[in-house]
Amino acid sequence: MDNKYKILIADDSESSYRIISEILDIVSDEYELFYACDGNEACDKALEILPDMILMDVIMPEMDGIEAVRYIRSQPNTADIPIIMLSASESLDSAYEVGANDFISKPFQKYELLIKVRSGLNLVHKIKEIKKQQAELQLKHNEVILQRDTIAKQQKDILDDINYSKRTQKAIFPTNEYMLKLLPEYFILNMPRNIVSGDFYWTGEKENKKIIGVGDCTGHGISGAFMTMAGIAFLNEILNSEIPAQPSLILFELRRLIMKLLKQKGEEGEAADGMDITLITLSDNKLQFAGANNPIYLIRNSELIIYKGDRMPIGIHLNFDKQFANIEIDTQPGDMFYLFTDGYSDQFGGPHNKKFRYKQFQDLLLNISKLPVQEQNDILSRTIIEWQGNNAQVDDILILGFRL
Repeated sequence: MDNKYKILIADDSESSYRIISEILDIVSDEYELFYACDGNEACDKALEILPDMILMDVIMPEMDGIEAVRYIRSQPNTADIPIIMLSASESLDSAYEVGANDFISKPFQKYELLIKVRSGLNLVHKIKEIKKQQAELQLKHNEVILQRDTIAKQQKDILDDINYSKRTQKAIFPTNEYMLKLLPEYFILNMPRNIVSGDFYWTGEKENKKIIGVGDCTGHGISGAFMTMAGIAFLNEILNSEIPAQPSLILFELRRLIMKLLKQKGEEGEAADGMDITLITLSDNKLQFAGANNPIYLIRNSELIIYKGDRMPIGIHLNFDKQFANIEIDTQPGDMFYLFTDGYSDQFGGPHNKKFRYKQFQDLLLNISKLPVQEQNDILSRTIIEWQGNNAQVDDILILGFRL
């Protein structure tokens, strides 16, 4: 029991507690759950049991979730406990103001709940390790000041990540420094429709190959962002597995993991969630490509060459057991490649309020392909903003271009 994470669930509806319990029981028995029916009881139990995490409903009788969070944050022993709010409301500014770290929307979605809880508990584990290190450092008089400052900074960084959990998605994308290491001449145009995006890009290195992927998950905003976190986590898992660094094999395994996560078995009425993705590897003047509903563009000597992916997604599909095609391209210095999602071409606007469409997108890339990559990025951004005009952005937009 001591090795289990203690999670306090505060909600005036016992059915919410039962639903959360059932979801967590499906995947693991590593959680010990406690229940409070209102804010007052939540405050008392938080001080009594010192849980690793609190799931707090916003609207409750007597003392609501906002007041309860304010009180818990004011107590030294509970000030650092991660708190995730439970609410059907989209307006949670007051919850973040008093110290909530994140929120889960009602009605509950299984994979959303699991990803949020596991992400929070991973940070809890890191915080516990840091606190343990701090206790040990108190015994080392000669090094205590330097090491105490180091640990304090590490703890602050982790706590900042929790307090700014809305920025988690951006944090898991590759850094500019790492991208420049892989692709010295590259640009990324990333324009989420909402604050967070259902599009993502991912990179890795294996078997002396550079691996780059651009994905478009089902949905956008929060729902799409949760799937991007799963996609990136699974790609990292595959990268560290024994699966060869071949795009088609990586996509096949990614599809298996996504279907397992979403419990997709091809049964009638189940959600057809998943993602479309372009995945490539680069090494020794060779580029290998595999695509799930996504192509890749190559512009060489002012000519556009289109390599199409397979017409099937990462997720449940009629041919979900079929292998993806692996295409090999001999590269040349000066080749300009583009990986992208469909948000740019699907944007409505222009004089007749129509989609931008792929043909116009292709012509634009041909016209700008010889320019410096940052200038290409600026033109693409300016063009789609002008095209959109007063229209709402219809989808997430992501374009990754690079020159060899």
